[in-house]
Amino acid sequence: MKEHHWMRYAALAAGALGLLLLIVLILNYGRGLEDRTWVVQEMNVDGTMSAPADGVVSYAVFSEGAVAGNAGCNNYNGNYETDGGSMTIGPLASTQMFCEGAMDQEFAYLTLLGSVDSYKVSGNDLILSDGDTVLIKYTEGTVDAG
Repeated sequence: MKEHHWMRYAALAAGALGLLLLIVLILNYGRGLEDRTWVVQEMNVDGTMSAPADGVVSYAVFSEGAVAGNAGCNNYNGNYETDGGSMTIGPLASTQMFCEGAMDQEFAYLTLLGSVDSYKVSGNDLILSDGDTVLIKYTEGTVDAG
């Protein structure tokens, strides 16, 4: 008789754990591309994935067909379209300031955005690609507005 109670409690605990896991998966799965700040972790520079230069932060926010962010020095904005896992970005416009040490990365970043043909969101990561070539890897994060 006691063994029967133990099995009942184990089944209830397993069911509660399964329900909790399902809730967590549903909440994370529902978080797609839009209305999240995506901070660049790596970019494809001359065929090699490279981390951004120290102190140079590039990011993107996608929302309702518009993309905006900072390319490392200048703010940029433009349009994007998705269809399943396909994506096109552009044309893009940006401010025209000069920042010592950031301009090469900024030019590369904006050029890569214009070459994107697909995207994939996985949890807190976003990958933009051109065919089988990964162009930009982002992680959801925050940026210092100051």
